[in-house]
Formats: sequence, structure tokens, C-alpha cells
Amino acid sequence: MALVCSFVNAQNPSQIDVLTTEQGLPFRDITSITQDATGAMWFGTDIGLIRYNGYNFKVYNSDQSNPYYIEEELITGELVFDNKTNELWYLANEKLFKLQLSTDKVIAYNHTHNIKGNVLRILKAIDGSIWIMSDDFLSVENGKAKQYLQKLTNEKFEVRAFIKRPKYAYSRLINDTHGNILWSASHGNLKFDSEGNLLNTFQLSNYTWHSADLNFTVSFYNSDNIHYFFPRKELGIFTFDEKKIIKKHVFNDKNQFYYAIEDHQKQLWFASSKKLYRMNLKGEFVDYTAQLIARFEYSKINYLFIDANKLLWVATDNGLFKIQIIEELFKTLFTSKNKGWANTMRGLFEDENGTVFAKCESENKLLYKTKNGTIATLQIKLDSVSKDASKYRSNFYVLDDKKQHVFTIGDNLLKINLKDGTTKSYPQFNYNISLKGENTLIKLKSGKILLGQSLNRLLLFDPETETSEFIFKNPKTETDIADFRYFKESKTDSIVWIGTQNDGVLKIHLNGRLEKQYKTDSKPSISRNFILVMEEDADGGLWVGTYAGGLNHISADGNTVTNYTKNQGLPDDTIVGILTDEEQNLWISTYNGISKFNKNTEIFQNFYDEDGLSNNEFNYSSFYKSIAGDFYFGGMNGLTVFKPSEILKKSNSPKLRFLAVSGYNSKEKKNFNTDYSQTKPITLKISPYDQYFEVSWMMTSYFQNTKNTYSTKLEGFEDRWFNQGNKASIRYNQLPAGHYTLKVKGTDSSGNASVISLSIPIIVQQVFYKKWGFISLIILAVFLVLYAIFKYRLHQILAMERLRTKIASDLHDDVGSMLSGLAMQTELLETNANDADKWKLQKIAVISRNAISQMRDLVWSIDSRRQTTNDLVERMQELAEDTLLPLDITFQLETSSIKHPNRKLSPQIKQNLFLICKEAITNIIRHSDANQVTISIVNQKKGSHFTIKDNGKNIGNCTSTGLGLLNMEMRAKQIKGKLKITKDAGFCIQVYLPFNL
Repeated sequence: MALVCSFVNAQNPSQIDVLTTEQGLPFRDITSITQDATGAMWFGTDIGLIRYNGYNFKVYNSDQSNPYYIEEELITGELVFDNKTNELWYLANEKLFKLQLSTDKVIAYNHTHNIKGNVLRILKAIDGSIWIMSDDFLSVENGKAKQYLQKLTNEKFEVRAFIKRPKYAYSRLINDTHGNILWSASHGNLKFDSEGNLLNTFQLSNYTWHSADLNFTVSFYNSDNIHYFFPRKELGIFTFDEKKIIKKHVFNDKNQFYYAIEDHQKQLWFASSKKLYRMNLKGEFVDYTAQLIARFEYSKINYLFIDANKLLWVATDNGLFKIQIIEELFKTLFTSKNKGWANTMRGLFEDENGTVFAKCESENKLLYKTKNGTIATLQIKLDSVSKDASKYRSNFYVLDDKKQHVFTIGDNLLKINLKDGTTKSYPQFNYNISLKGENTLIKLKSGKILLGQSLNRLLLFDPETETSEFIFKNPKTETDIADFRYFKESKTDSIVWIGTQNDGVLKIHLNGRLEKQYKTDSKPSISRNFILVMEEDADGGLWVGTYAGGLNHISADGNTVTNYTKNQGLPDDTIVGILTDEEQNLWISTYNGISKFNKNTEIFQNFYDEDGLSNNEFNYSSFYKSIAGDFYFGGMNGLTVFKPSEILKKSNSPKLRFLAVSGYNSKEKKNFNTDYSQTKPITLKISPYDQYFEVSWMMTSYFQNTKNTYSTKLEGFEDRWFNQGNKASIRYNQLPAGHYTLKVKGTDSSGNASVISLSIPIIVQQVFYKKWGFISLIILAVFLVLYAIFKYRLHQILAMERLRTKIASDLHDDVGSMLSGLAMQTELLETNANDADKWKLQKIAVISRNAISQMRDLVWSIDSRRQTTNDLVERMQELAEDTLLPLDITFQLETSSIKHPNRKLSPQIKQNLFLICKEAITNIIRHSDANQVTISIVNQKKGSHFTIKDNGKNIGNCTSTGLGLLNMEMRAKQIKGKLKITKDAGFCIQVYLPFNL
């Protein structure tokens, strides 16, 4: 490897982010760093361990009230993460501990594990084995102390080597790429194989420290197994050939270096107490110190670490730096070997063959590169005066339709043949050309060329007919605006945007109308009136690059202007070029590098000469997007060429990880917070008593992580994605019971989207009284209760029926026979009685017979064996036959519309209907001279009519008290019927019943 001791100043402050106490870091002095399998960062400090997930800090210390208690908190060595066991090894107060990340359980290692004294260093070797360097100085007699190299085997540390402990016990343990271990001690350097067998010893450098001779040096192996060391006496950076025993001075510096690390580009980073350097593949050193100090002050660099996302962490005594390491994917073209301002580039264009042309202003030449890579100069045939005039005026070039000729501005409008360099001049346009201005021109969609340096001199030139016409037909001198710097045709037909030097942005219509002007004093206003470049969005919004005023965005409706400057991340406030890539990112050239701007996240990602740019200062009117999709930006020394997709695809896609769920349980009346960072994905079960729950996650992208953005969708509840901004959590209040899946996707600060969205199954449990099992039990219980009530009522009804049947039988058999006997005895006595007693005995006999009749009616009404509709009809027929026929009164019983003759009637309905019928017949017999009676039952849709009617006329001589009619009305109400009595054309009693018979 050829090493060159050349030096380059770092110019890339935008690639440096910080994490300090201002961002919530609990303690500013960070002494060591590592990263676990989840992507969380671990920091060692004087007050314990700190776990950081990009949003929250978790502190492990010796405070016994802390749920994350550890016995010792002064971290005195490296942090080592063992991904096989998911455990973190750490040294605290020179004691060895192991933290089980899944349980937060700490295991202390001491003499019971065969550790010799205090532990000063720890190393995880390439094969995964754990090594320590221990020192028994405090536990043995003076002069007998040793230092030990020990390897963990079956939970015991075996001694593989030892040396006599010197007065100053400096030490380091590192691996080379072959798995060998280098023990740097005060006596020198000892190299062991993976089993602890001594392979070699080295004396790299000696120095005197407080009257003691020391041979301690800090070493480092890169991926090519090149041995670097940092001597205290000679200072700087050296390499050491272990086979040839040859030292080589690589970098001369007056500082002692302590740390080194290699990034994914095989570049090396070296740190002294305060300085940080990067050595690129050419052996050039880049000093980042000034850029670090510009972010915050520190006095000591403590550690270097590169995380899984290729981000370099620099631990200091005042916080952490995070340095984004960018791939060098830029190519250069037409550059000069001279440093500084060399081949300054202006207008760019491409012919029909894909040949790219660029004007080299410093050489006043038109350079080109063909598709096959040939680079040459187009010899333009102009006289010396015209050629000199074109040196500073020919900044814009537009092609004709066939792309065989190009138009530009010199001492007048010029047409250049791209094959032989011959030119044609159009002197008639001298009036439209400014000798001092930039003379911008553009080819419109119509094929015409727009040129001119003021509104009054603005014209359209037709290259085919070589005719022209003014835009503003009737110009007014007092309203003229001049000194145009840039033209941009709008996507809206006939609209052109004009950037001026003194009057801001003009929006003109090609029919000769100034539609809008944006200036520093307009509403809305822009940041500067000096406009250098413009680019239009698909929606009509306009991006405006200014001289020293940053980037402005004019909204599509023209009502809002947003300004972006160096304060928002721009590398410089003078913008000279803007191009849009396929992802709708803006690529912006400035006076200090190129910037990629993500419109969605509003994040700038900046690139400089150390990233491969031809120069940091770019030129006005010098940018172009080729047909092949290459972006060209011209600067003070040639062109920078790149494909945006090639740069963007090199970025690491961030990973998302589920962190925790928290909330409040109303039943237990307390908050809950469950950590899932160390567990495999599970299904979240949310209690129905959780008034709310909040799910949090992390994204392992720590560079400008405050600008990471997230979107979520709760499948089963939401049908679209919702933007959560930078918030890495979402809260749901009293979510309905059911099964859901929370989907989360994220984008880091550079605009890189997560490859896989986070998917978290969620079950919101139903409250117990709404569960189907509980509802089924309730239904069953109700059914059983109803069944019991039914059985009880059925039993009661049957018992009542049996009682009624017994009463009816007893009345019929016992009381009926007694009354019949009484009537018969009375009749027998009547035959032998005198005339005075006969009428009394006759009266007793009549009463007895009536009592028998009424008792028969009562017995029939309560007899449960006769309770159908048909039984009622038969009984009414018996009554009519017994009472009407002996009096020569005929009757007709109409029951043809009865629908359910065998339906059982309740005793109340049966008794009341029969007694109404009996009372009505009685009234007919007593008070009517009728000779015909009609009894009818007529069923209708929602009820039935029970009618008793006679054809009598003599109803006026009634001496009744009227109780019979009142009784009928009362009986009708008892069965929810309505009684209607009419006396026209006979006596008619009609009962409306709300049910069918």
C-alpha cells in the first residue's frame, strides 16, 4: 500500500451531527461505546451505563432506587457486546460484569471465576472468545505484582500469559485480522495466537516517563492487516512491518494519537486527544478538527466507534459527534491539474449523438466529450473581436430541433455548426443584447427562442424562419424591467418565469402581460431580488435560487414563500444550479458544494470536494441533465458528473424495531410500561380496562435522527397511512375489541425508506360481559329461569284445573243431587198439602230448579274438561234449546267462520261469553215478543264479533232494574271486549272481541 503524506482540509460540516446534554444526553463525558443486536447504542460514563435508542435514554447506575441498578458505575474500560448470548460485558471500577440484556440481570466476575486482581482491559476476539488483562498490584506484596492475559473458558478465566507489573501499568488489547492478539504493555508489545501462545515481541518505541523507561505504544490493524502504531516519543502515525521489522512514518503530527478505526470505504480515522483525521485510499489526510469544534467545544476524544449503519461516533468529554461517511461516487470531467481556479465552466448542452459540450470560460473554448470517451475542443470560427466578445457573454446555449446547431450570445446572436464550428451571426439583434449583462436565452416548447435583456426588448426568434417578434407590443418605458439573469418556461402554457438581477422574479404571459412579480418588498416576499436559477415543480410551485439569499419556494397558488438558508442546512446561500431527479429531490449547486434536498423531509445532504467533487465552488449557468440521466454541474475547475440513483442507492436502508407498549389501566388504577426491545415480535394483548395504550418503536438511523419521519396504519381500523412526523410512537384511546395489525414504516434524515415495515399484531380483548361465552351463560341462565317459571306455572295451572274439575264434579254430584232431591221432596209434599201451603211449596220447587240450572252453568264454566270453542258453542245451543224452543221461539246459531273450534279458551272468556249469551236470551224471553233469535260468531282479521239478535218489537214494558245490561257490559270489559246494544228492529247485543274464536 502506497502511503502519501499529503493533507486536505475538511469542508463537510453538514455530515456531522451531535448528541450532547442539550439533546438529553444524561452525562457528557463518554468513555466507551458499543451497539447491541437491536441497534441500540450503549455509552460508558463515570456515572454508569447509558442505553440510547434514538429517542430515550436508559441509565444503569448504583442508585438503589433506580430499577436499573448496577453495583458499580464508574466505567473504566471498553464495552463489549456478545451477540451470541445477547450480553454486555463492561468494566466498572476495574471490576468485570456481564449484563443480560433480556432480563437486566447483572453477573459479577471475580476471584471465584479465577480473575487475578483488577481487570484493566477486555477484548472480544474475532472468534468470539472473551479475553481480559488483569493486574494483582493491590492484592500482593510490593514487588511481586503481575499482569495477566486471561481467556474465558467454561465460565472461568484461564491465565494464558503474564508479565511482571511495571511501575506504570499502561496496556491495550487488540486483534489483528488473523485472530492473533497484541498485548501492548509498558515492557513492549507481545503477540499471541488465538490460544494464548506467544508468537513474537516488538519494541516499537521507547520514551521516558517520570524517570521510568517505557516501551508502551498504541497500535491498530486495518483490514489488510497493516500494523499502525502511535509512538509517544516521535509522535505522528507509523506503520510497522512485523516480518521485515521495518517502521515507516506515515503522517507527521505533533500530537499523540490514541484511537484508530476503519470505515466501510477502507478509509482510516485517527484520533489524538483533540484532533480527528481521516486518511483516504490515496493516503491523503483530512483534518476534521475544526469542523468538530465548530459544533461544540471539547478537550479530549475518548473513543471511536462505527455502528451498523456505517455512522462514525466520536466520544468526547463533552458529548458525542456523529459523522456520516459518504461514498465517493462523483466523477470529474474537463478538470485541470492546477489547483484553485483552473478550467472554469459555463454553459452545458448535448448534441444528437450524445456528445456533451461545455464552455471553458478561462480558456475561451468549447470542450466536448463523445459517448466513447473522446475529449476534444470544437474550434469555433470567429474573428478575434467576436471571439473576445463571446468569452464572457456566451453562457447560455440552446440547440435547434435537429441538435446539429447551437445558438448563443456573443457580440450578437450566433448560430454554431457543431460539426465544423462555422458560425452565422444575426446582427439585427444587437439592440436586444447587453454588453454588461448575462444575456440569458431559452428554447421554448414551441421551438422558438426567447431572448432579450428587458421587458421592452424581450422577443421570440423562430430558428426555422429566422423571423422574430416582440413579446410586449406596446412597451412603456416607465414600467420597463431589465438585467435578466435566467429564463424558465412554466408547465402552464404561454407562461415564462424570469429571474432578474435587481427586481426579483417575474411571471409573464407570452401575449405580452406581466402577471406577477415577487420581490423582497412584495406580499409574499422573497429573500433576495438577485435571482440566479429557477426550477418548477409538477404542481406549479417554483424553486428560486438567489445570490446570497438562499433557496426560496413559491407555492403553486402564489400565496406562500418559504426560505431555506445555511441555518436550515444549505452549504451556501448562493445557489447557481438546480436539477430534479426521478425521486423529486432537488440537486443544488452552490458556491460551496452540492446539496441534495428532500422536499418531503426538508433535509439537505451536502457533498464537497473530499466526497469527489471537482471543486467546491460552482458556476452560474453551468448545470445540465443528460438524456442518459447523468447530472453535470460546472465549477471553477471542470465538471462534476454523477447519477443521483447511484448515490442514493448506496445509502443504508434503516431498520425499524418494536420498543414498548405503555398505557393506563382503569381497573388497577395505574400506569403500565412493558419493554419489548429485547424480545421477539409478539402479539400485543390489550385489556378492555386499558383506557389508552401507546406503542413506541425505534429506527437504527442516528444521523440527524430528529428528522426521521414515520407513517402508520392500523389494519382493521384504518384504511390509509397516516403521517406521524418525527414521533416514534402512536396512542390509541379505548379501541374497540377486535384483532388489528399496526404497520409502521419510516424514512431517515437522508430520505432512505425502511426496507421492511414494522408489523405488530394487536388483540384488544372484549370486556367479560360482552364475550360470547359470558353472553351464552346468561342466555342459558335466563332460559333455565324461564323454564323453571314455566314449569311452576304449568304445575299451578294443572293443579288449578284438577281443583276446578274436582269442584265441578263435587258440585254436580253432591250439591246437584241434594237440590234435585229437595225439588222432588217439595213436589211430593205439594200433593198432600193444603191450598195455603201449595204456593209456598211450588215456590220452593221453582227456586230449587233454578238453583240446579245456575249450578249447572257454574259447573260447566269451571269444568276444565270442557273449555274449547266448540264446547262453548254446544253449551249455547243447549241453552237456546232449553229456554227458547218451549216458548215457540226459533233460533239460529251461525258459527261457520270459527277458525279454531278446538282451541282452548280461558275459563274467564268461556264463562263471560256464556253468561252474556244467557243474560241476553233471558232478556229476550222476558221483554221481547220475538219469535226468532239469531246467535252468530263472525271472525275478522284482527278480532271477532259475538252477536245475539231477535226480531221482536215489544221492548218498552220492561220493569227490569237494568242490572242485566250492566252485568253484560262488565263481563265484556273483563275479556277486553266492547259491548254495543241496539233496539232498532228488535233487540241486538253485539260484543267486539280483540281476538279470534
